[in-house]
Amino acid sequence: MDNMPPMPPRFDAAGSIPQPNVPQQLDADGQQRRPMRVGLKILFMALITLGLMIPDIIIYSLSSDREDSQQDTVSSISKSWSGPQTVSGPILSIPYRYKRDNEVMSGVVKLLPASLDVRAEVDARTLNRGIYEATVYSGPVSLEGTVALAELEKAGVPIQSLQLDKATVTVGIGDLKGLESVSVFEIGGERLTLNGTNDSEIYTNSYRYDQVFVSTDNDDFTSGSNRGSWRYSSDTGNGCLQSPVDLAAMADSLEAVLPFKLSMQLKGSQSLAFTPVGRENVITVTGECKSPSFGGMFLPSDRSVNDDHFEAVWRLNSNNRDYPQVFTENMASEISQSAAVVNMLVPVDRYQKVDRTLKYAFLVIMLTFVTILFCEIVARTPMYMFQYLLIGLALILFYSLLLSLVEHMSFGLSYLIAAIMTIGMVSIYVRGVLKRSRMALLTGCVLALMYAFIYVLMCLETYALLTGSIGLFIALAAVMYVSLRVKLVYVD
Repeated sequence: MDNMPPMPPRFDAAGSIPQPNVPQQLDADGQQRRPMRVGLKILFMALITLGLMIPDIIIYSLSSDREDSQQDTVSSISKSWSGPQTVSGPILSIPYRYKRDNEVMSGVVKLLPASLDVRAEVDARTLNRGIYEATVYSGPVSLEGTVALAELEKAGVPIQSLQLDKATVTVGIGDLKGLESVSVFEIGGERLTLNGTNDSEIYTNSYRYDQVFVSTDNDDFTSGSNRGSWRYSSDTGNGCLQSPVDLAAMADSLEAVLPFKLSMQLKGSQSLAFTPVGRENVITVTGECKSPSFGGMFLPSDRSVNDDHFEAVWRLNSNNRDYPQVFTENMASEISQSAAVVNMLVPVDRYQKVDRTLKYAFLVIMLTFVTILFCEIVARTPMYMFQYLLIGLALILFYSLLLSLVEHMSFGLSYLIAAIMTIGMVSIYVRGVLKRSRMALLTGCVLALMYAFIYVLMCLETYALLTGSIGLFIALAAVMYVSLRVKLVYVD
């Protein structure tokens, strides 16, 4: 009898092998609680995950609404202070009139400077309205250069038809209410008083600065956070300064070269731009700003950013643009779009980072569920699907916490606080359900690794896709390895 082989295990009606070490789970009637089959549990986990995408989408929409509210607030602050400034000019406008084949030909010749030296010094500051803030600036701007009247011969109109005594000089200013003071305009020995007006035939401000490039030693011009700069619109966006000028009294001949000079005290918000209207241009902008960036049609030839101080220099010539030195057409839009721009924006990529983080919610929930499934298999303590739902809701609450915290502190600190709160709550709950501290610690470690990995992705731009793909490969390999090591207690 002692040499008889052991009896084979008995199967119950469901075909599962009884596990002597599995605690007897009893329901409310005192009957043994039967664990759910693994395949069915995985199906319900997937359905719960898909259902949790609904609150995820709601939080995503809320983040977009908060970002729109910030844009509206910044626009309101900018309009009250002064909008983005684009300084263009000076531009000489000379009317002409002559007969050709019994037809009267008339129009205006626009003459651009032969040389232009721009110097601006800005002092940026931050204005707050509630939790939102906008960057504004003020400072002196000076324009110096020369105008070569000989360029008028290239206008394609008879020289004798030019009405030099009826010319006007125009200097474009993006928003006239930002003009705190302006000197007299000195040209050819004459001193002219400029007056505010609006002349879209000579100057228009289109604000088409779609690309913003951050000035650092390691510029990444493909960075998603640097695309699509915010645009400001204002009813006074085509303002300019203008004055009549008698060129005939200033110059003995068209060979004359007239020097000019103008200085002003200018204030604005968001950006300061200058158009390279001279045949030779040197544009120098210096100032105090925490986060300057450079864009427009041209990047600076030289630039430096040290702490809160920056300096940028553009050296441009007429070959770098798509309009000539003298013309009769309306080139106001082309001139405005050729501007060199200094953006003084408050870094507001917090909402973009929250949006990017929300895109990983599905992955976080699924990996957490898989981890807890392995934990309950090892602990041999089945969990209700309702408990999985509660854990999933806790994971979704992470994004709501992140969005609310990021409006009052930095993204990194907000992310850390929200992650600690979520990891702590889920780990404590798993400990309470499975009665195993090691399983709770394992769940917390997996969540910490996932949140740390996602934060790294938020900080990456160029290598985000590559890093994310490698991370997913490692995660899948780890799940496959663990599934080989874990002896399934629940049998399909």
